[in-house]
Amino acid sequence: MSVKPPRGGSTHVDTDVHTFPKRSSDKDFTAADMPVRDGTVPWAGLDDLMSLSTKPGDDAGPNTILSAPVVEVRPAPEVAAISPVIHRSLETYRITSTTELPDADGEGFRLYKNRRYVDVPGSGLVLVAADPDTGWYRARHPGELYPSGPWMLRDSESGIWHPHSDFSTRTNPLTAQSLDGFHAGLDVSGAQSGSDGVIRHDGKLYVVIHEQAYQVMQDLDASRPEYRVWRLVKPNDPVAADSANIYRASLGGETLAITRSEQNTWVCILTGLRGGMDGAAQAPANPFNFHRPWLTGAGPSGGQPPVLVATTRTLVRRYFADATDQHADDFIARYGEAGVAEVELKRLELEFPRLNREITAWETGYKGQDIAERRRRLAIGANVRRLFKWQGEHSEKVYRDGRLVGFKLELDLGSRRNLALPGCSVPLRSVVSLGLEGSPSKSLGKLFSMLSHIETLEIRRFNGKCHELLAEIDKLPTLKVLTMQEARLWLPSDGLEHFTRLTRLRELSLTHCSIWPLFSVRGMSELRVLRARSCGLSRPPVGLDQWPVASRLEVLDLYHNPDLTEAPDVTRMSGLRELNLANTFITSPPPGLGLQNGPSRLEILNLSESRLAVAPSLRGMTALREVDLHRTRIREFPDGVTSDIPRTRLNLAYTAIRAIPETIELRKGFDLTGSPIADPASLRRLIAARRQTGTDLWLGRIEADLADSPWLHHVPQTQRAEKSALWDSFVLQTNPAMIKQLRNLVRTPEFQVERLLLQRRFWSFIESFQKASVGEQESLLNIASTEPSPGKMLDRLEEEVRRFDPTWQNQPPHHVPERPRFE
Repeated sequence: MSVKPPRGGSTHVDTDVHTFPKRSSDKDFTAADMPVRDGTVPWAGLDDLMSLSTKPGDDAGPNTILSAPVVEVRPAPEVAAISPVIHRSLETYRITSTTELPDADGEGFRLYKNRRYVDVPGSGLVLVAADPDTGWYRARHPGELYPSGPWMLRDSESGIWHPHSDFSTRTNPLTAQSLDGFHAGLDVSGAQSGSDGVIRHDGKLYVVIHEQAYQVMQDLDASRPEYRVWRLVKPNDPVAADSANIYRASLGGETLAITRSEQNTWVCILTGLRGGMDGAAQAPANPFNFHRPWLTGAGPSGGQPPVLVATTRTLVRRYFADATDQHADDFIARYGEAGVAEVELKRLELEFPRLNREITAWETGYKGQDIAERRRRLAIGANVRRLFKWQGEHSEKVYRDGRLVGFKLELDLGSRRNLALPGCSVPLRSVVSLGLEGSPSKSLGKLFSMLSHIETLEIRRFNGKCHELLAEIDKLPTLKVLTMQEARLWLPSDGLEHFTRLTRLRELSLTHCSIWPLFSVRGMSELRVLRARSCGLSRPPVGLDQWPVASRLEVLDLYHNPDLTEAPDVTRMSGLRELNLANTFITSPPPGLGLQNGPSRLEILNLSESRLAVAPSLRGMTALREVDLHRTRIREFPDGVTSDIPRTRLNLAYTAIRAIPETIELRKGFDLTGSPIADPASLRRLIAARRQTGTDLWLGRIEADLADSPWLHHVPQTQRAEKSALWDSFVLQTNPAMIKQLRNLVRTPEFQVERLLLQRRFWSFIESFQKASVGEQESLLNIASTEPSPGKMLDRLEEEVRRFDPTWQNQPPHHVPERPRFE
């Protein structure tokens, strides 16, 4: 076949086109400039570019039925612009070869003309190629630039490749290698897990795998109605710092996705990725053994074969000689396959001189005498050049699904409002997250133009023209996470709204921001997390209760808005998992709580330190884990509290509750500290609950008078001087920790209903301490310094005294309150 002459400087190559069963040959070829239904575009693939020297008509290979037509190679569009892949059956990718192919190599590939064919069930063949985002292999049509078929997994025993898509095959047992480095180092033996298998401790979430504790965060994006996905995190990584225990990939850090199997065991799961992938796994662990040639085998660098690693690093240094081994490995982690990596390296090599010229012009464009400004520009220029070449530091790395996807660029825009901002015509694609700080007056348009692809934007202490800033932010089409701190968001007109075009935004966090006019979320249909903390809100955001915003919202945090008197209506928020209205002026619970069509999936409810006078209904909210109503004005327990609602924590400290209903089962996780409970039956139940749980559910308010006078109640006048002298001597012998805890005994329920008995125990212990040896006193002081519960401390002190003095008879017997009735 003759080759058409080039048009407009473009290059022509030959490519093979295959026909499939039940399809006529004249429909097998799609015009090169028309995307097919699944969003792929049939330009020549990357492996086709490696065979440009092949003569026309010489590529008679597998499935060659028609002569190869001519295809004009054009620049491919941005990957982000490709629409989601429509999943296709493996049958549509199966080919029947009439040409004898080489035997499969050790990795399962039949190599022919720089293409990889694999054996699939049913004695068939499928052409495969590496996905540029993950490096994992998936089925491919010959004319596709990027493979669109099922993800392929090779059975190491039979050598047959299988599609890897359904839930059962997307899970795999957790191994010691995959869990390495995630250990939380916490002893949670004896701790009770919820029905979801997760342990709640000190505001964090943990799971136990192979008798080891691991911190987890909930992955809201990957979770589905039929299963919930969690992320193993390293406690010291930024990703583990979210107070709501929700996984946010933008925070950075290594993670591993897990879920519960049908047998209620923890297994690794492949979670969603871009391009329609029905699962993903953390790159270093590679638990599913997807074929990734740069990570297979055993070698000195994270399990990579020395020969392959050296070759790949050499390839990176061929383009950027100043790249270190770590820089090369970071680039490989993002663009794993050699063909994909080299195409990207060539693009970077061609574009770097232009970027360097434009950044240099910006650096030298400042003609002033401010040395600090000159240094600031040089620092920004150096960072831009470095990140353009994928030479980022560890603290700048951004991970998604445990895989490095790029870097975060921090820019200090300075306080000189009349200075030009950095910007160039070359996209800085390695940067996926941007942090801005400063007070520029000029437009951010040029800066945002080279970063229009970013997904995360964080703005701090911005004092420029906020309406112009918001207009430029609206032009970031792929933005998913927007964080603003200490910004004045004032618009020039009452009829305008702050965020009008950010329809793809999934998370919006505003802290200490001044907002005018009313804050609105109308049209933000993809919003999942909304935080507006300390923003001076006087009413809930407009459009919050409207569909589809309400139905998709998962986190609503309006913490510390003292002028907010009206609670948002949560009736339509069926997917809400966290609601925080603490430190507001609301007096009534949010409408919709406890209703059948309300937020039945709610896990965390915080209405603390508000003017709330009526407790919310928790009836039927079976997913509820934590409820915080401390320092509110409620007088009764919330309706709907049961033996497992809420599961882990109910904070009613410093409320106006005076009695505990008999229907309420007191259990660990309840906190009634400082509430004016005076009912004797309730106080005796609290004594029993402390002895059963080992913790105080209630302690009275701290008294201002902490002298010895509370322990002289009904002591004869003739003995008072002796008791006071005994106390003074004891104070000189002991330490402040023991003194504080003994004085805190006045806050225990025993002081209210067993005061005379408690007083006798108090003085008996003081006398025995005076008679103890120095070593025995040290042991007693250690107990008092380490036991937080004053009532339990006294029990332990008496046991210790009895241990080293079995003949001690001065301690009077005291009864254990009758076990309360739990209904």
